[in-house]
Amino acid sequence: MNEISGEVETGGDYARFTGSEALDESRINDAHEGELSIDGKAERVVLSSYRATDEGGCEITLRRIQPQMT
Repeated sequence: MNEISGEVETGGDYARFTGSEALDESRINDAHEGELSIDGKAERVVLSSYRATDEGGCEITLRRIQPQMT
């Protein structure tokens, strides 16, 4: 998927992202992994939920993927 920008709120293992544009929902079938960059720090995330807003943007809930300790 293309890179999008917006505002993010974080808490625990989740991040809530509000984007200024909606995504093509037909491409959001399964859990998608990606990267979320907050203040220059990148984290791996997986899509938890997505919904388009009436204003033409979107709200996305992402679960943070913690690195496994070995």
